[in-house]
Amino acid sequence: MRALAAVLALPAALLVWQWWGDTSTERRLSPVASAIAGRAVQIDCQTLWGALIDTQPRHGEVRFDAAGKPESRIFLTHDTCKRLKRFAGKAHHRELACLTQIDWRIPVPLTFEHPCYREASKTIYAVLILAHEAYHTAGIQNEALTNCYATQAMAYAATALGTDQTEAQYLAVAMNRLLPIQQGSYRTDACTRGSDLDLYPKTPSFPTELPIRAPHGRGGTIHLAAG
Repeated sequence: MRALAAVLALPAALLVWQWWGDTSTERRLSPVASAIAGRAVQIDCQTLWGALIDTQPRHGEVRFDAAGKPESRIFLTHDTCKRLKRFAGKAHHRELACLTQIDWRIPVPLTFEHPCYREASKTIYAVLILAHEAYHTAGIQNEALTNCYATQAMAYAATALGTDQTEAQYLAVAMNRLLPIQQGSYRTDACTRGSDLDLYPKTPSFPTELPIRAPHGRGGTIHLAAG
């Protein structure tokens, strides 16, 4: 009986450990997403077991009802939550160091084949996904528009999770230069300073406002969906 109890205790302990890790990550990410969305938002991290049977090609998701109203819940895949958990609490990240070596003045400084892209892209996209899904909860459905707004929120998301401000700005700059080469409906070359997609068109800073703050939508308007 003791041997059986020990065998049963192992998977139970693993489930509790996994639940605690997911819950702590959700608690860390939810306030960040809420600040970006301008409304209370709850992060729901996919479990490891859910990931094992999930065949959908996604990294995050916000559901909209028939009237186009979004839920206040953000679903993030297990892999995305894991990357954000590893990202949080660190001022600097080794995989992002190469961003400081790129000449951002040239027309196409970063491509899918660039060594720095291969090293930094997974972290860049993890932070983007958090901000991207937060904007979906604010009522934005167009993916390219959401990507542009989310890019402008990336530095805030990164610093809110503990990242150094300079590194956070590089994250946003990198994603902004990647937007024109994204695939399908996520692509846009209109995310530029002073454009219709600039959340703060009257300021010279882009894509990150200085001092870094949480943009709630156009001009910082809370509840973008109603504006």
